[in-house]
Amino acid sequence: MPEAGTLIRAAALLVAALAAAPLAAQTSLTAALALVDPISARPVVPEGGQKVRLRLTLTDPATGTAPRDLNVRAWARPRAADDASCARAAQNFRATRRIPTGSVDLNGILLAALNRDASLSVIDPKLNLYSSNMVAAHALGRAPEAMAIDRRAMRALYADGAGRIVAADLVGPERETVSEGLYAVTGLAVARGGRIWVGTAAGALIALSPGGAQLSRNEMTGPVRLTRPEDPENNLLLAHTDSGAVRMLDADTGYEVMTARLDAPVAALAPVGGDGIIAVTRGADMAAIHYADAPARAIAVPLGVPFERVTTGPGGRIAVLWTPGDALVALVDLALGRVVQQVSLDAATVSAVTFTDNAAYLLSLDGGFVGAIDLATVALGRPAVLRQVNLGSSTTPPELAERLLVPLLPSPQILAVSPEAGTGWIIGEVASSVEMPPMDSVRLRGGMPAAVHAVDRSFEEVSPGVFETAWAFAPGPWELVVTTDLGDLSTCLPFSIQGEIERRRLVPVRLVPDPEPSPRVDEPQDVALTLVDAAGEAVELDRLTLMVPSMLSGWSTRVVARRGADGRLRVRLDLPHAGPYALQPLDLPAPLALVSAAIVTATEQEVTSP
Repeated sequence: MPEAGTLIRAAALLVAALAAAPLAAQTSLTAALALVDPISARPVVPEGGQKVRLRLTLTDPATGTAPRDLNVRAWARPRAADDASCARAAQNFRATRRIPTGSVDLNGILLAALNRDASLSVIDPKLNLYSSNMVAAHALGRAPEAMAIDRRAMRALYADGAGRIVAADLVGPERETVSEGLYAVTGLAVARGGRIWVGTAAGALIALSPGGAQLSRNEMTGPVRLTRPEDPENNLLLAHTDSGAVRMLDADTGYEVMTARLDAPVAALAPVGGDGIIAVTRGADMAAIHYADAPARAIAVPLGVPFERVTTGPGGRIAVLWTPGDALVALVDLALGRVVQQVSLDAATVSAVTFTDNAAYLLSLDGGFVGAIDLATVALGRPAVLRQVNLGSSTTPPELAERLLVPLLPSPQILAVSPEAGTGWIIGEVASSVEMPPMDSVRLRGGMPAAVHAVDRSFEEVSPGVFETAWAFAPGPWELVVTTDLGDLSTCLPFSIQGEIERRRLVPVRLVPDPEPSPRVDEPQDVALTLVDAAGEAVELDRLTLMVPSMLSGWSTRVVARRGADGRLRVRLDLPHAGPYALQPLDLPAPLALVSAAIVTATEQEVTSP
């Protein structure tokens, strides 16, 4: 029988081996990093503030093949001598899901909000507790004809109404024209690989490369509407016209999966998985299902009443039929081809519908709640169970509210937007089985949101073992810290961003507003501003464009300050409510660099007694 000391030593060795196992696993994969242009994919040496695509290649050194089923987590940190080791940094992240201050988080989502004043705000929910959670903002000038998100290039594409498709950067202030001569755009969509699809009122379905070169053009009868599934794994494109012509395409290649002709004008349609479509036609109390293997054969679904919208989930099993501003909802089992449940809201109407993998959600803005339905309970002969998630207040629904209820796929959560409150409520799938209030929210700063898009900034696997994302970094030496959920990889990959010499030559300046008189609420007033350098000497400019956001609400405006007779800049401010406002220069010329934003505080007008 072994001695006690021998057993103790053996146990200690076993514990040591188990403790070392994760560290050993950290070297089980090899990693390589390349920096390429987000559009052309050519290798680049990026400048500070220039967006770059990070291409991460992982290989199993034992087999030379790509690993499978990896969830890559990564962030970039400025290189410093006192940095924690890669293994320790990765271990801390897996334990806390937090990154060090000063690092760039390349995990999770951003929210791109198109606001009613034709501005675009890009929100980072992870900065929600900071004084500002915006990472980019754009003033578009006018409401776009159509808008779509290009996740791979981290940009928002929009038709500006003047024949141009414009790209607005989601990680910085840059905007550029992608294509011109495309008038009366009625639809805009982007494939996972970056191919751009445009539908026009003249009946053209046009495919563009990510750089804007025309790849194909097809004619359809009437204005072309485009639909892309919310499911990031579904790469279909649906194109239809009001007259009933329908095409289903592979969005990346343009391969035609199906064409169909409906007998009546199309009100709305949605994909049925990757195999077909379900459509509702105007004024008809029937829906029609068409499958790719027999597109001419329509499966009629009696509804009893007409509906104007149809929404399907990622699994392609259940469809929700609804009408904006109406209380009635029908749930269709697509395998059975029939309505299996109905829901009628009490003293409320439906504003938007969306899905996660296991639940359907109805947003009622005038009812002030989100209704959640567990898809496992949707079956013929079972009563519909709608659990309400109270949003705290009701509001009049805007004319278009479909993008105020946004799935955060692949996460089992949705974002329900209260536009007048400027808040997005995060609701999980658990709400479909237990009635509970939302546990988290996001402040949607920059304006009153009209449409919100969720943009995944995480590394996406674009081919076996190759993961990509895009971002813009400050000049200097950086390193990409990479790990996985299981800890089978922890490594640091160095890279550099050009511009350190230019950064050293920057001239720090401060913008100093004249404290007297203080701006009054709802009373346009000229404010004098002085730009001073580190020595306190005035720096003269002829003009300066300023963004003026409220630090208490989502209100903001853009103004231009011009040089007055005394050499100071003067700007007219008309502020809507009391409180502090920031003055943020948008076009400060090089080499001037603002040290901090200036603050002005608006006060209420004094009321004098008679």
